[in-house]
Amino acid sequence: MEKITAGGKEIEYRIKRGRRKKSIAISISSACQVVVLAPQILSNERIREIVRKKSRWILRKQDDFKKLKKLYPAKEYVSGEQLLFLGRKYRLKIMETEDKSGCEPILTGRRIVINVQKNLAQGNRKQIIKDALTNWYHARTAEVLLHRIKRYSGLLNLAPKKIIVRNQQKRWGSCSRSGVLRFNWRIALAPVSIVDYVVVHEICHLKEKNHSGEFWRQVSLVIPDYKKRRQWLKDNPVGIDI
Repeated sequence: MEKITAGGKEIEYRIKRGRRKKSIAISISSACQVVVLAPQILSNERIREIVRKKSRWILRKQDDFKKLKKLYPAKEYVSGEQLLFLGRKYRLKIMETEDKSGCEPILTGRRIVINVQKNLAQGNRKQIIKDALTNWYHARTAEVLLHRIKRYSGLLNLAPKKIIVRNQQKRWGSCSRSGVLRFNWRIALAPVSIVDYVVVHEICHLKEKNHSGEFWRQVSLVIPDYKKRRQWLKDNPVGIDI
């Protein structure tokens, strides 16, 4: 682990070397960890200089993540906690049961209800509830995306070859050159307007593989206020958990 001091603060970063030829990329996770993706030929000293030049940006991003963690504290998975689904707030309700068959979450009114077997150890109970909710969000995300993609594929006259919902830590969505669209399951936490923007964004990449002027023109035909929605994504990191 490398480190520098900037603005009176210490920045630790890990260097990961790969097939990049010239440029480097700096990524910051929701846990504020800094990773520098660099070419094999670039010296550690040169990387240090670049990190130092980007230090203000790195510190600002880390501060943003810290503020968001206060807004979205880690869940304990107990009754009364707040969960988001398509931008709306729901309360988690844990119901104890003798049934050992599982705990499928149920959306009812403004609650997400989960039946949990009695007498489970607290650690096991917490993990079981978290896993059940994660699986539930995966399934709901797939349902929502299929509906929205069908709508916007018709409007844009573009259709993906395949749709995949994944656990992604760095992206809300992506489009492969072969026409496969991949989405982060956490998109189901966002308002429908944001889901629509991500869907349209990736569908437009089926035709325009870069972020050219023509690409944004295509997006704006369907989402005129795309800049506002894009800013929402910048303000809400991908890695924030349920």
